[in-house]
Amino acid sequence: MRLFFVPVSLVVVIILSSVASSQEPIRTPKFKLAESYEKAGKFEEAVRLYEELYEGQPGNHVYFEGLRRVYLKLKRYNDAISLLQKRVTTSPGDVNLRGMLGSVYYKAGVEKEATAAWESALATDPTNPSYYRLIANILLENRLLDRTAELYRRARVACGDPNLFTTDLAHLLAVTMDYDGATTEYIRWLNQNPTQLGFVQSRMSRFTGKMEGLSAALATVRGELEKHEDVSLYELMGWLYLEGKQFHEAFEIYKKIDKMSRKNGARIHAFADRVFKEGTFEVAAKAYFEAINTPVATERLPQAKFGYASALKELSILADTLQGSLSIDEFPATESQPQYAGAIAYFRQIISEYPHSDFSAKSYYQMGTIQFERFFDLDGSLRSFEQVEQELPGVNVLSHDVSLKMGEIFTAKGDTAKAAARFRTVMNNPAAVPDQRDEASYRLAELEYFNGRFQGAIQLLEGITLNLKADYANDALLLLSFLQENTMTSEPALAQFARAHYLARQRKNTEAIAIFLKVIDQYPQALLVDDALMKVGTLQAEAQLNTDAIATYERLLEEFTESSIALDKAQFSIGEIYHYKLNDKAKAISAYDKLLADFPQSILTAEARKRIRRLRGDTL
Repeated sequence: MRLFFVPVSLVVVIILSSVASSQEPIRTPKFKLAESYEKAGKFEEAVRLYEELYEGQPGNHVYFEGLRRVYLKLKRYNDAISLLQKRVTTSPGDVNLRGMLGSVYYKAGVEKEATAAWESALATDPTNPSYYRLIANILLENRLLDRTAELYRRARVACGDPNLFTTDLAHLLAVTMDYDGATTEYIRWLNQNPTQLGFVQSRMSRFTGKMEGLSAALATVRGELEKHEDVSLYELMGWLYLEGKQFHEAFEIYKKIDKMSRKNGARIHAFADRVFKEGTFEVAAKAYFEAINTPVATERLPQAKFGYASALKELSILADTLQGSLSIDEFPATESQPQYAGAIAYFRQIISEYPHSDFSAKSYYQMGTIQFERFFDLDGSLRSFEQVEQELPGVNVLSHDVSLKMGEIFTAKGDTAKAAARFRTVMNNPAAVPDQRDEASYRLAELEYFNGRFQGAIQLLEGITLNLKADYANDALLLLSFLQENTMTSEPALAQFARAHYLARQRKNTEAIAIFLKVIDQYPQALLVDDALMKVGTLQAEAQLNTDAIATYERLLEEFTESSIALDKAQFSIGEIYHYKLNDKAKAISAYDKLLADFPQSILTAEARKRIRRLRGDTL
């Protein structure tokens, strides 16, 4: 036999010439016109041209597809069926054609023939998974969800693979609200792919946000765990409990996970960090304590201890909130206050065990915050913040926050020069983050305001780029609005108001009350009179002048019914006095009920309802 070798370049030329020749009819003006008609929605004109083109070249796939599309758009199902039947005759092994034929039969309302067409497609190779996927996609296009699920299950048997189409079936069952079935399929996937827990969680999160979805998922996972214990399933259950904010139940699961995976408290510690961020401090404290006593690895121990102390602090603050504000008679207070004693003692223990570390510095910072914000112990808090600077000199990441806190303390001590120096240090330091520099500007603006330099305060406030998530942001916006409004209407009244406000900041409440009352009497037409009344009521309540405070709040509610934005807060404050200071449940409930009735849009309504339920002894 004689072999002939054709040059590669010649082969390429022949192939390209052949392709060009086969595509040449597609580029005809008639085809382009048919396409333009179709795109313009002129299907009657388009179908006439496609029919002519297809009749001339019935083997041309592009013409066939164009004609099939417009037949369907015109709902000429019989014509589309005839077209596809002829095509199937010439290409009997084309599964896609048979699937499309079944789809058109279904659209035409001939379901029996549709089923037969799909079955004939699958019969081409009954053990080929790709054929089942192709028909399943066609069923989905026709919204035949139950039949698609049935086909996926059938494919598993036919192909001998019980894990076939697991995620497809899980997604489909979730869409049809069969959350139990969907969870079962995701568990099947997780059993085969233990490292893909994150993928399973992301998919399940599409329905676990619904109570019925979460309940079904938990029940299904619980049932699987009864059959066999598996750490991946416990991971899934722990995540589900967290999704449902069922933190106590989640804690028990993560203790089991930690033990099964032999993590020596690491998983419990991570769980504690998670629930601390969620604001569930009671569970966080228990989890940190559990991790500490497991014990967690040495490198994690100081972090776990600091977390535990911080959780105790937050629980103390919560207890303060539930019991009402501390009264003026309790300032300055000492570290022996029972609700903070545990947190402070634990911070001191951390300082003793890990001196000159990041954790000792942060512990001093937390202690200083408690001493200043909860006890108004100015000298004690200053000493704690000074210790922060000494623990890690030159590299302390808390240095700017410390300067801001010390500036606030100097402000409360009446030393505005030292306060301003601290705030300027932060404001002018490029190493400080934007929020810290903005807060320093706000604190300096407060000093300008307290000293009657209102334009300087306004200028500083206007230069702040507020991050509305920052703690100071709302106060900064309110102060700017307050100054802009009152400098134009009654600056003398504003000057007296600012002086009284500064005295209140120093906890010289008796002097502050006298000046606020003088402002109310001397400037009855000033726009800030309602603000002065609100300040007086707050200071009277702190001074245990409860009857006077209630009378002040009621005066505000009566005289400024149409103009004050503080009415809901005044009504809420009346409820608080009856609730926490006078222990009059009936009057407290009545006051909170009045808030709900008179100010239904107030942001305080949710808390008012919660307190009413607590006072009535209802289950929260």
